[in-house]
Order: sequence, then structure tokens, then C-alpha cells
Amino acid sequence: MSNVKMLLWLYLVFSASTCSLVFAHNGRRESPPSVDLGYEVRQGSVNETGDYYIFNNIPYAQQPVGDLRFSKPVAIVESQGAPAHGHGNDDIVMCPQAYPQWVINLMAHRSKMNKNTMAALLNNQPGQTEACLVLDVYVPARIFNDGPPANASVLVWIHGGGFTFGSKNLFGNPASLIDRSQKSGLQGTIIVSINYRLGMYGWLSGSDVTPNLGLYDQRLALDWIQEYIVLFGGGPDRVTVMGESAGAASIVHQLTAFDASEASPFLKAIIQSPSFQWNIDLDGNYLKTLNEASKQTGYEVDSVSQLRVLPADLLQSINQATVTSAPLGTFGFGPGPDDAFVTDIPQKLIHQGKFDSTVRLFLTHTSHESSPFLPHNIKTAADVRRYVKNSLPAASDKTIDFLLTNRRLYPNVLNGTYPWKTQFERAERLASEMGFSCMTRYLSTALNNYTFNLVFTHPPGWHAEDVPYVFFNGDTSTLDDGYPIDRNLATRLQDYIVKFAQTGDPNGADRLHFPFYGRGSTVLELGRRGFRQGVDDLKGRRCEWIQQAMLEGIL
Repeated sequence: MSNVKMLLWLYLVFSASTCSLVFAHNGRRESPPSVDLGYEVRQGSVNETGDYYIFNNIPYAQQPVGDLRFSKPVAIVESQGAPAHGHGNDDIVMCPQAYPQWVINLMAHRSKMNKNTMAALLNNQPGQTEACLVLDVYVPARIFNDGPPANASVLVWIHGGGFTFGSKNLFGNPASLIDRSQKSGLQGTIIVSINYRLGMYGWLSGSDVTPNLGLYDQRLALDWIQEYIVLFGGGPDRVTVMGESAGAASIVHQLTAFDASEASPFLKAIIQSPSFQWNIDLDGNYLKTLNEASKQTGYEVDSVSQLRVLPADLLQSINQATVTSAPLGTFGFGPGPDDAFVTDIPQKLIHQGKFDSTVRLFLTHTSHESSPFLPHNIKTAADVRRYVKNSLPAASDKTIDFLLTNRRLYPNVLNGTYPWKTQFERAERLASEMGFSCMTRYLSTALNNYTFNLVFTHPPGWHAEDVPYVFFNGDTSTLDDGYPIDRNLATRLQDYIVKFAQTGDPNGADRLHFPFYGRGSTVLELGRRGFRQGVDDLKGRRCEWIQQAMLEGIL
């Protein structure tokens, strides 16, 4: 992707949904639709080309500003009217963004751009505001016009971004997904995309603040969908959630929420490359944030109540500085145990059966998840050990030695017997399985292998390389100048997704059969040459050992 195109992409992905009002073919503007939510009448816009309506920036909560900063989201009370937010249908709205320096460096390298220029571009994106708890609804015109009797399927997108950046519009609009959902006589699917608080705004954890506010935001958005989606023609009992990376991890946390003592506000889930930093230093990040606040204010800040009253621009600067210094491969903030929403790490809860097992799952991961997140100077066995030691500070030397020597785990064997032939590939496999892909194995095993599992092997197979396929709208270029997106494979993947959202089964007569994971650990692979059935290489003992080590607390 060229420098100019990269710049345009970085800007346009955040504003793609704002250019949604399209003239009808006869040159006249179609009357915009509206929906009465009880607390406000929301006017949408028309996409005549795709024959769907767009309702952008609908508030699903009281906005977390002023006294509501660093607090659980507060539901809207219809009798009190619409919460103040000031966002129109054409406005860009995203929660305050923050990027680790290593992410800035990576994106600058990929785009051949100066690091400072990239940092300024990322940190100063338009539309950042604390009043960001809004969502978008994309609804096929036929479904909206039919109203509640349509009882259409609903697909809810929860974006990724390491819990510190991203937005509901990160990958533009889901025009092609909507189009595919109406092919071959299918009814169509409503698509909803949500914002949730990021960085310190959503993930600060301390004695004077509720941890995991971002998860509470997501839960309230899902509850809003349960109550209001019927007004758009959607079925509250036909909701599927879909997320990638941090969004996928969020869905796993929603499945294990409150020890699964509450039913999930969705029946199906598409979980793509769930990312977990299970050993995140919550207390350290809390102190780091307060220290940064003290540095920038010039006086001691030792409580969230002091943070709460700081000016918005200063808070954003504190958040960005805190995240910028996150170590390679980490983001500084994210979910962690809180004895309430997150009673323990999901790897343990799933093993203990403390998750909503009624939800049907479509699970995916890529073949080389962690490649962009590792130091590229890993060349020797000593380099691998050093990397693992730094990544697992709580692990003893005995545990690390076992992890790197046992023949069923990650031994120093580079002859092709194992799925690595270099020391970098060995470290990458360990990091990928521990931080991303093993979670798909845990979920499948916990559900007696009645899940649909897909592995994205299309080169280079890095983390998030599959997302442009999910949201493919015609642009075949990729951010890493790798193989261009294959439009046929992309639309086929979209077909699997929308069919799963509509029926719980991704299969159709016009595509390769997508089997259950089953005892044979069967997966559908999306590679350079197309789709094919294969065997998941996670079926060995590595994931099992990692989960047991987490249960024993030795990692």
C-alpha cells in the first residue's frame, strides 16, 4: 500500500460511515427514515446503492463525562429524554485513542513514514471524545420497512485495538456483509457496531475505581440492543456478536461474565483471534497512570477522584503517555480479575465450566498471530529463552526450562518435526498459542467440539490480516503490501459469516462444507489457494499444558 493510500486509509477508516447519504438513481433524495426510541426520535440516512438505512451515533448510555467519568455506564431513562451528546448522524465519534510506541513504529515502518508524523496522525484523529458511548445500526430497507414482524437476525461488531484504540468505524462500513446477507433469497441481517471506553477511561483498575468499565459498556450496549433492536426490525433472540482481537477477547469475557450466573444477551458468537494478556499488571498500570498524571499536572495525583476533575485534553495526554510506554507486544490496559464481572482469567473459568455453554460458536485464528508483536532479533535459543523470561516474569526457571525442552511443548528442534524451523518461528508459535489461538481450542473442548473453527493461513497470516476479508468492500490492497485480497475468497468468507448469523450454521449449498471441529479437530482453512478442510495443529499437548499451568498459577 502506498504512502498516500496509507494516509488516506488511516483517515478514511474512521470516517467512512459519515458519507452514507446517497442520491437515488433518479437524482432525487429518498426521504430519510426515522425511529422513535422513546428518549429521542433518531433520523437515519439512506444508502440507495446498497438499499439499506444507516443510523449513526445512537447513544446507548448516559455519556461518561463529568461525575460519570471512571464510573459504570448509566442506562438511559426514557422519561428523562435523550442524554446530551451532540453527535449527529454524519459525525465521526470515537473514544479517546492511545497507541503504544511499538505500534506507532510498526505502522510507520509499514507505511514508510516518519515515526513522529505517524504518532501525530494517530493521536490526533478527528472525532475523539469522552462522550463516545454510541452505536451504529445498519439495516436493510426491506427489514426496516417490515418493522417488528421482520424479526431479522442481528450481527453486532465489537472492534479490536488492544483495548486502547479503535472504534465502531475502524474498518469502514459493512456494505458487502449486508449485500451478502440478502443473496440467494436470504432475508438480510441487521449489523450493529459499538464503541466502548478505551485505555485508562475503560480499563483503570484500583481500589477507588470499578475495573473493567469497558466490559460494562459493552454489556449495556448489548442490553440496549435487546430492548430496542425490534424497532429496526431485528429479533432480540437472533443476536450474534462478532469481534476480533480485543473485541474477540471481550466476547469471551462476556461469556464468562459473573461466573456465567447471567444469561448472555446473545445466542451466537464469532470469535476471531481472541487476545489475552492474562498476567497484566493491573496495580502497576494504576500507579503508572497516577504517576503520569502527577508528572503532567505538577502536583501529586494519588486518586481517581483527582483524575476525574482534570480537563479533557489533559486527561487525554495522560492516557496517551501512559499507553505509549507499554512494552513491546503489550498495550498497558485491558481486562483483569475484579471479583465481579471477571472473577478469574477466562482460561481458568472455561476449564471450570463457568461460561455460557448455550451460545453457539464460530472460532477463528490466523496462522502466525504474533509475528508483528515479537522482537525481530530472535535468532538463537538463548534469544528465545530471554524473550520467554521477559514475557512470563512469574514463571520459575524450572517452568521455563520445561516449556522449552519438553518434546511435547516447544523444544529446540528446527528440523521440521514441529511447526517451526527457526528460533523466531519457535518464539512466535509459543506467543501465538499462549496469547491468541489456544483460546479457540479451550472453547471447542469445553463445548464437546461442537464449534465451527476456521484458520486463516493466507500469507502472511499475521494477526488481524483476516479482518479486511470480513469487511471487504472492493479494495484488494493490504496494509503490509502482502498478497492482495482475493475478492472471491472474501465474499465466500462473508457468506459463511452471515449464514451463521442467520441460522447458526455457516453451511450452504454453494460452498465447501464447513464441518464441526469434532474429535478430529477439523478446521476450515482459508489460504492462498482457497478454502480447504484440514486438521488443527493445536490438537497436541501444548495448549493443554498451558491451560493447566495457568490453573496451577505457574505462568
